[in-house]
Amino acid sequence: MFRLRRAEGSKTSRRQLQTIEALPGIRVPNYLFRNNGDLTFTNRTREWGLEQPGFSYGAALADLNNDGRLDLVVNNIDAPAAIYENVRPANDSTHYLDIALRGNAANLRGLGATLTLVAGGQRQYLYHTPYHGYLSSMADREHFGVGSAQHVDSLTINWPDGRSQVLTDVAVDRVLTVRQEDATVAVATAAPRPPVFFQPIDARHVPRYKHEESGLDDFALQPLLPYELSKHGPVLAVSDVNGDGLEDVFIGGSATGGGTLFLQQRHGGGFVETRESQPWKADQGYDVTGALFFDANGDGRPDLYLASGDYHRAPVSGLLQDRLYINRGGGRFVRDTTALPPMRTATAAVAAGDFNGDGKPDLFVGGRLLPRNYPLPTRSYLLRNDGGHFTDVTEQLAPELVNPGGMITAAVWIDFDGDGRLDLVTAGEWMPLQFFRNEGSGFRNVTASVGLGAMRGWWFALAAADFNHDGRADLIAGNLGLNHTFTTSAAGRLGVYAGDFTGNGQTDVVLTREVASREVPFFGLATLGGTIYTIGLKFPSYAAFSQADINAVLGGSATARSVHYEVDTFASVYLQNNGNGTFTAAPLPLPAQVSPIRGIIAADVDGDGNLDIVVAGNLYDTAPQTAPADAGNGLWLRGDGHGHFMPVPPGESGFFAPYDVTGLAPLKTPAGTAVLVASSGDSLQAFLIRRPRRGVATSSGSASVSSPH
Repeated sequence: MFRLRRAEGSKTSRRQLQTIEALPGIRVPNYLFRNNGDLTFTNRTREWGLEQPGFSYGAALADLNNDGRLDLVVNNIDAPAAIYENVRPANDSTHYLDIALRGNAANLRGLGATLTLVAGGQRQYLYHTPYHGYLSSMADREHFGVGSAQHVDSLTINWPDGRSQVLTDVAVDRVLTVRQEDATVAVATAAPRPPVFFQPIDARHVPRYKHEESGLDDFALQPLLPYELSKHGPVLAVSDVNGDGLEDVFIGGSATGGGTLFLQQRHGGGFVETRESQPWKADQGYDVTGALFFDANGDGRPDLYLASGDYHRAPVSGLLQDRLYINRGGGRFVRDTTALPPMRTATAAVAAGDFNGDGKPDLFVGGRLLPRNYPLPTRSYLLRNDGGHFTDVTEQLAPELVNPGGMITAAVWIDFDGDGRLDLVTAGEWMPLQFFRNEGSGFRNVTASVGLGAMRGWWFALAAADFNHDGRADLIAGNLGLNHTFTTSAAGRLGVYAGDFTGNGQTDVVLTREVASREVPFFGLATLGGTIYTIGLKFPSYAAFSQADINAVLGGSATARSVHYEVDTFASVYLQNNGNGTFTAAPLPLPAQVSPIRGIIAADVDGDGNLDIVVAGNLYDTAPQTAPADAGNGLWLRGDGHGHFMPVPPGESGFFAPYDVTGLAPLKTPAGTAVLVASSGDSLQAFLIRRPRRGVATSSGSASVSSPH
């Protein structure tokens, strides 16, 4: 054992050294996870013999006994190094191929070479370097497991100097030595062809807009937020505002930007910011959180609805009032200050649909949040169109929408029960997908009877379309995804308690999780105690805090008074309409679960007559204690016409949207349909769908327009 000694000149006292020496050590086992081959992993620590606790700080893999299986060497503090033999099961029938690279004099080990192996229908790729992990170095040989394959179809080695070699029909279960001197100079090939289905549009032909957030710090108001609510990114709305047959683009910005309208030009001229008056620019201080073009007054021209929702405002504020701008023709807009009722609460989702069958589009406007008071919900609105003037009929026709029990992020109008009347579907945070049936005399929440069970989530986006050719509208719902710090399941749900736990008039947020059937705080004492001082006073030691459940941490009376939500699933899903007012849910393929889905477009991308979906999204501005959700690159999911979807990687599809994507919108151009991509703090991207034989079917993010037929 090592003993601590005070360094010469140190101010550390002997008593402090004794205290440090008395700190107990906690030996823990290492972990080993089996790759299931589908982007998921299974903990096999105990089954594979690594459950011994200790203090490990380095590991290396090598085939120590030349049996074709990688063994494991682990360094331990205050203990001998451990060697774990990889034992071949009696019924094992798998094969392998080891590669020993021999480079030229300047790089004898061939460091930096890449190896691509194809065997048994699987492709594997390795970058040759022995340096992995913490203070660890592996054997120089590269190891490929090839499963039941009896031979390797091809092995391609690309050396750092640009030369390469391809070996075919390679025998397995051996060490193959490959020498750089046998490689050939790479033959110049023609430039790669553009992506087959999605072609990036040159930035010169995309609206020249770079989004800028306000720079305000949400954590200064509520330090325990899971992410910053004000960093919602730009919103998109698309329509032909000047009647020239070309679709134009409105981009809504933060309270400092207002929004910008871009007119599409003919003959590939891209977009120009309209020279006409843009009255929304004069309305300073409004944070645009939703935008929708629809014909509000029946004159055949698209008018513009803007939702307002600023997290930093007071919970009720004049700067949260939604606005309606009437299109006077030629892309000239004028604000109608009398068209909307008082709506001084934070909103975002806007959906237009003629719910009463009078031929005029009515509106649903979803309440996004109660500013400064996450996750407390705010009211939503059902607005009846009375000839260009909108009347709030929420309490009269849909009283359950006054307090929907969650933070609405998206909504669509569809006739989900087939009675000829438009029904309403909403999505949001800390809530299930909600289904409101239009009964003619009003709306009734029928969520419990649509057959979906418990589906509370962090829903960000909705899209409706008939994906299986049965004449009924199905749904795609974008959730947080399955690749996040926050996880949830029936065995252990993520939860939240919100309330004023210190008596200072501010809403505190305490996330929870279930461990061994006990609900405990998600974050530790240092995080919670630094914000909710009563917790720090109650628990003078980490040991005491570690034994406390949420009732002990907050106090039973405090938890009883607080707002409490739980989440059942973070999976993004496809909901198939069964035609009898019920739906069947299926998770989207795992590549679509690696990040939040915040934008969805339904379109027949490949022209096969079946609707596909294009999704994208990330969530960068998370709490300091959690990693940003930044694994999303955008994804095309090819539909088969039966409600199944096959993910097409960005390298094959050409659709690559890796930024903090907050929304998508389809756009018609002279060259065909394009996909607009909006990202927080970044410029717009656009991709042309190169071979569409059918147009965009429907799409929905924060805004949508629907009719009953």
